[in-house]
Amino acid sequence: MFGELLRWVSTSGLRRGIAGSRPWVVVAIVAIGARAIGRLAREPEPVLYRTVIRPGDVLRVTAGRPGDPT
Repeated sequence: MFGELLRWVSTSGLRRGIAGSRPWVVVAIVAIGARAIGRLAREPEPVLYRTVIRPGDVLRVTAGRPGDPT
C-alpha cells in the first residue's frame, strides 16, 4: 500500500512538475528517492542454485507448483 502511494505521488508529481509546478517537482524527487532507498534496503532474494556452466552443458529451467511431478 505504501509503495503504491509512493508510485502515485512520484508519477503525479513529475506530471504536474513538468506542467510548471515547482513544489510538485520537489515532491516527486522526494518520493522517487524514498522508493529508491526502499529498494536498496530490501533483503536480496536467496540464491537457490549456483554452478559453473561450460560450453556444451545443457541448462534446463522449469517452474511448477511444489509437489507436482516435472
